Amino acid sequence: MKKREPIHFGKHTLSFEEPGIAVHVYRGPISVEDMRILVDLPDMDEHEGKFQLGIYDMKEFGGLDAAARKMGANRPRPSGTYYAAYVGATFKMRVVVSLFMRAASFLHGQKNISAFFEDHESARAWLITCREKHLAAEMK
Repeated sequence: MKKREPIHFGKHTLSFEEPGIAVHVYRGPISVEDMRILVDLPDMDEHEGKFQLGIYDMKEFGGLDAAARKMGANRPRPSGTYYAAYVGATFKMRVVVSLFMRAASFLHGQKNISAFFEDHESARAWLITCREKHLAAEMK
């Protein structure tokens, strides 16, 4: 993976780690401007457009308004599958994230697979397992 510098948008950070995992850390609410930056970022090319891996740290997440939510749900998703590991989400956030993922799947097809975790390490381990299963299935 080529070395990528972290991206700062508002109070939030997007960084990258091996093997091709995008790590989103949210601190406070996500504004429309913050979401626009996220929507404008292309998918990572490490997995050749077949899948994407993401950790979403929700411990300090402050919500997002309807316009930002709609913009995120309508984001183009050119990769085949998106694996999303959410860390530190409250019950309420899990419900909202699940609704958001359903909306994205409704708009773009069943391309989103997500799970919730208490810590970064277990989220990362799950993503690596998803990656290995995905790559093994391609070899068949």
